[in-house]
Amino acid sequence: MKRILVPTDFSPNADKALNFAVQIARKAGAEIMLIHAVETLMDDDDFRTMKEKLDEIAASIKATEFVETTTRVFRDSSVNSVINAVYEHKPELVIMGTNGSSGLKEVVYGSRTAAVIGRSPVPVLAVPLLAEWSIPRKILLAVNKFNVPDKLLNPVITLARYFHSSIHVTVFTDMDDDYSEDFKKHENMIADFRDELVEKYPETEIHAVHLAGRHFRESLQGWIDKEKIDLIVMLTHRRTLIGSIFNSSMTKKMSYHTNIPLMAIPDNTGAN
Repeated sequence: MKRILVPTDFSPNADKALNFAVQIARKAGAEIMLIHAVETLMDDDDFRTMKEKLDEIAASIKATEFVETTTRVFRDSSVNSVINAVYEHKPELVIMGTNGSSGLKEVVYGSRTAAVIGRSPVPVLAVPLLAEWSIPRKILLAVNKFNVPDKLLNPVITLARYFHSSIHVTVFTDMDDDYSEDFKKHENMIADFRDELVEKYPETEIHAVHLAGRHFRESLQGWIDKEKIDLIVMLTHRRTLIGSIFNSSMTKKMSYHTNIPLMAIPDNTGAN
């Protein structure tokens, strides 16, 4: 990993995401690109003030954390600014904050973060406001298919290598939808998938987790709480896994909440 992109609006939420970026950048030997979007009309003096504010933060990071940090101010919406920066500067990861102590749905669909996840060609790490940095010892990788290309696995494998993390790869069986048939099939497939990953990445500790229940969110959160998971990773694609999971009951309020980061890896392979 060479570059991490971090958008900031100078809020505590953005500061929290920046701290996560610093910790990962230090381990990866990566640089940080810190950007700010000016969404309203602003004269040149105010524009320069924003740039100076970014530069002060960058100088502090360099001096105290020894992480190379560059800055840029965009005259565009926050979402467009992030996406334009991704295509222009080619970071391997975007890290940005989400609002409040929110449920899994809000973590992903917190407006701007959701829009970036939907458009970004590189992984996005969403950091909830109440998340506190800790080494991600346990990573939960949720999949709904087992023919995952290496390039989609690389971000989570790389992160696991940096921090000597274990990966818990999981699939969910809906008890209300052909439960018996799907349960046995998923039980065999997740075990085979785990064996495939172990053979491919022998230096990484990998476990198979088969979750079953009537609601994915509750089952997922139960495992997160039980195993003290530090980071959730999901693959997103055109008909997103995130969308299918979290839009299954639009009228039901979230029953479970999480304050751990969620990494969304875009699946642009077109595989089903």
